[in-house]
Amino acid sequence: MAAPAGRFVGRLRELETLRGTLEQVLARHGRIVLLAGEPGIGKTRTAQELALLAEHQGATVLWGHCPEEAGAPPYWPWVQVIRAALRTADPRALLTHVGSAAGDIADIVPEIHDLLPGLEPPVRLEDAAQARFRMFESIRHLLTSLCDRQTIMLVLDDLHWADAPSLRLLEFLAPEIADGRLLLVGTYRPTELSRQHPLSDALGALARAPHVARVHLGGLTAEEVHDFIAAATGTPPPAWLAASLYRQTEGNPLFLREIVRFLEQQGLFGADQATAPASLPAAIRIPEGVREVIGRRLNLLSPSCNEVLALAAVIGRGFSDDLLLRAAGGDDRKLTDTLDEALGAHIIEERTDGRYQFAHHLIRMTLYDELRPARRRQLHRAVGGALEASRRGDLDAALPELARHFLAAGDLDRATDYATRAGQRAEALLAFEDAVQLFQTALDALEQRGNPDEAERCRLLLLLGEAQRKTNAFPQALATLCDAAALAFILGDAEMCARAALVYEQVAWRYATPVDRPARQLLDRALGLHDTAPALRAQLTGALSRALLHEGAEDEAKRAGERAIAMARQLGDPSVLATCLDCVIDAMVARDTADLLRYATEALAAANQSGNLELAYHARAWRFLAFMERGDIALAEAELDTTARLDALLRQRTYAMAVLLNRIMLALMRGEFTEAERLIVRGMALQNMAAHADQLSVQTFTLRREQGRLGELRPVLSAFLRQSTAASIWSPGLALLHLDIDERDAARGEFEQIARTGLASIPRDGRWQLCMVYLCEVCAALGDASRASELYDLMLPYTGRILVGGNLIFFGSADRYLGMLCAAMCRWSEAQRHFDTAVATNIRIGAHTPLVHAQHDYAAMLLARDSPGDRQRAGAMLRDCQERARQLGMRSLEERTTSLLAHHAQPAASLGAVDDLTLREVEVLRLIAIGRSNADIAMVLEISLNTVATHVRNILGKTGCANRTEAAAYAMRRGVTKVAQQT
Repeated sequence: MAAPAGRFVGRLRELETLRGTLEQVLARHGRIVLLAGEPGIGKTRTAQELALLAEHQGATVLWGHCPEEAGAPPYWPWVQVIRAALRTADPRALLTHVGSAAGDIADIVPEIHDLLPGLEPPVRLEDAAQARFRMFESIRHLLTSLCDRQTIMLVLDDLHWADAPSLRLLEFLAPEIADGRLLLVGTYRPTELSRQHPLSDALGALARAPHVARVHLGGLTAEEVHDFIAAATGTPPPAWLAASLYRQTEGNPLFLREIVRFLEQQGLFGADQATAPASLPAAIRIPEGVREVIGRRLNLLSPSCNEVLALAAVIGRGFSDDLLLRAAGGDDRKLTDTLDEALGAHIIEERTDGRYQFAHHLIRMTLYDELRPARRRQLHRAVGGALEASRRGDLDAALPELARHFLAAGDLDRATDYATRAGQRAEALLAFEDAVQLFQTALDALEQRGNPDEAERCRLLLLLGEAQRKTNAFPQALATLCDAAALAFILGDAEMCARAALVYEQVAWRYATPVDRPARQLLDRALGLHDTAPALRAQLTGALSRALLHEGAEDEAKRAGERAIAMARQLGDPSVLATCLDCVIDAMVARDTADLLRYATEALAAANQSGNLELAYHARAWRFLAFMERGDIALAEAELDTTARLDALLRQRTYAMAVLLNRIMLALMRGEFTEAERLIVRGMALQNMAAHADQLSVQTFTLRREQGRLGELRPVLSAFLRQSTAASIWSPGLALLHLDIDERDAARGEFEQIARTGLASIPRDGRWQLCMVYLCEVCAALGDASRASELYDLMLPYTGRILVGGNLIFFGSADRYLGMLCAAMCRWSEAQRHFDTAVATNIRIGAHTPLVHAQHDYAAMLLARDSPGDRQRAGAMLRDCQERARQLGMRSLEERTTSLLAHHAQPAASLGAVDDLTLREVEVLRLIAIGRSNADIAMVLEISLNTVATHVRNILGKTGCANRTEAAAYAMRRGVTKVAQQT
């Protein structure tokens, strides 16, 4: 059969579209193209033709093939791409440009160590997700560096067979492609995908990007089929034959190609076309399907060739003659003859690397599916043994293949061993999804053995649970770890029990997934085993302190934390001490700032001594917070700069995000809203997990509030609260939003709903201060004296201190909020004392935004009290506040201050200020005078019944009236109702 001679038949329309995409990439507009279609439709061939166009334009083409059979190393398509990249340019120059990032990639591409023998190993990270991010970021850096030098076309073929870690890397890189000279082409079969297929999730994530396009390939047209046959045979076919083959194949290029080859083998195309019959000879029947035509073609080969091909099919789509020879146990000459026969029939192809592969995966599957089960097991055992022999010096890369072959061979002992080792290697390479599958395979193989070793089963459960945690499959991880802990307890294995409980607590604390068995029970059970090593016992106790806090047992949590630190100090192991202190600091609620700084400083020293950069980062982050809470802003900024330098070493998006959030907090504190806006935009591009999204949302909420743009967030926040399980966290923020956009009824309803569940029951976690601040503002604005008293008692321990809500928002002096609550209760002297403290503190530490708010609230309190001199002092304070708000761009506060100044400008007499009544008390007195009940007054003034009752008592006391009737008469005599009506 004549070769197509490089001619691309069919797909001309699709290719023209792809040519336009290539031109965009050459103009530095990166693109992703996903070629989809059924098996044999021509996806790979289309990608090959586009690659020829790209090379003609000077681009470098890199291929990564996803193998159909299990057993390939993790990230295999990307490993092929990186290896090809290192062959296209000066590898030393490229890797030197990449710098320390090369060390992260060397774990999956060991050749990098040979290219850079002095390469420093990367800092090992405790957090697996962060370690994988760093490796992904390093690969991104490598590709970006490559694209800086030339245009790159990167092809990932057969993505439906890609391992999950490779797909996660594709998702990670996708947003970065838009701004470079990179065209990424992926091919896949939609028919292979289910909702649970990992590619389905990846396609969903990619579809949202504007630089990603999908091209669905259908069958060839009748005219294209005619041209295809002519190109394949070198002779234009008669019209009847082209039409017949078009109807039979529906234009599927693979089916068409196989039938043309079959007919050519039958001698049809050797006949004189001028005298050819108008239909096929009776002896030649067109096969009905592609598998049938493949089978018919295989039947034309010799038995020995079919036997060798069946063994090759057990190996996989691609195979080497060396492994085939070892597994077959035959002579080299006979094998060469059979391979030549298969090559001549186009059943297999020779690759550029000297290996062979089946011309299409359906040929391989046809051969494999025809094997009897017993024969299949026999051949898998032979291949497994040959693979062991060929890789005896270095089995690591072949571990997944060995596990696959011996599992299929029924050798469960070796299958369990190889699958376990393969899972551990996948985990070391940060291919956590592969590790989960491999550990599950090992467990399945173990269960099939008679009387499985329970200790080995426990170990595998623990490995599986840890791998599930690293893939963010938290419910599954918790269930698996529970099983591991229970089995370890029955076996009396103290170390396994402790490890399972520690990992369980880590998951349960961070992700708060509903579970049947709390972390506390598992930790207590592990601590109950007497053989637990002292270091593990200290870490268990530290984790217990955090678990107890999560359950709301604050006093027990504090005692457990103190015990853990004492145990760790006694051990003298800095690593254990740093770990315990990290747990205990996390569990510190309503903490004293001095304690926080002391523990964080000790944790920093221990982390530095043990060489744990991650724990050192954590400790410095806590020190930053402690300095902020002390009001030592200069020390806090110095600590933040050091933390940022650590982040540069760790190269973690989580840590980079935390540094950015702290810089946003400082900008908001100083009223540098333009800078805060810029940093928030950076954060939106950087965020990569839900926790970051929540944190950035809090800071965006704060910025928009200061800018007077809070109304923009109402639809988003309302939708979030309807859909999210974290709605209770944001309810105080929603109440504040309603208040700020003049929806007092909605604010009151939200506040009442929160208050009914008990203000003291709000979780005392890192979000507590944030919730309290929002609730204080809402309560004071609503004038709810009863709830103000409850909140005041909760907040009073913070008098003289500085609040940093959620470790994200610098609220400044806590005395501002205590002053607001006192004002709502008409406790004027206490309110003044708190406001004096708040203003002085915020001035001292340079907290411009909190200072202006404190001035406004202080002035409002003075006007409400209206004692001699209060109005003059309030006026001066408001004018200063108005100017500061204008300069800083605090539009919302500027408007409220202007309104309060206008109110202040009215003569005191016109407001009916008599007998030291406040403005609100005058309003209440006027309504009493016209016969309104307390319920009516509450509704008119939008305050609670309790607050009305407090105002009535104050009015009776100040005016000397015995009851409401006397108060009404008093109001009429003093002209309160008339003046109030005029104003």
